[in-house]
Amino acid sequence: MIRIVFLFFFLSCFSVYAQLSKEQIQLVQKVDFKDHSFDPRKPKFLSADKGAFIKYNPVNLTLGGLLYFYQKIVSPQLATNCPYEISCSAFSKVSIQEFGFIKGVPLTADRLTRCTQFTMMDILPSQINDTNGQIIDNTDKYRLKKK
Repeated sequence: MIRIVFLFFFLSCFSVYAQLSKEQIQLVQKVDFKDHSFDPRKPKFLSADKGAFIKYNPVNLTLGGLLYFYQKIVSPQLATNCPYEISCSAFSKVSIQEFGFIKGVPLTADRLTRCTQFTMMDILPSQINDTNGQIIDNTDKYRLKKK
């Protein structure tokens, strides 16, 4: 038991970065998430350009309305220190528009689980935007074939 406590204490004293070089660690440490200014959000319903059956579907109207309400009312009141270049609600809207409900909702859930400050430990330096220091995560990388 004493060995386990000693091992835990010993390992917790050192900061460990998996598979990152010193230059990559320095690049990650330079990123400041507190001074980001986002463009004004322009919310709209999920499927504005689809047919009438899909456009006026009660499920689509409900989910689109909830997303619209979140983007207009709730999101501006939250802190703006998201590590991603595209906000999670905008990513959700775009992924559901492009991939549909079946693939868009799991992509949204995946993105929400990755939307923490600890994501900077797992990304490559090529995924960081040099101008604003945020992570580039577009929906294009989730396609099987490029358009």
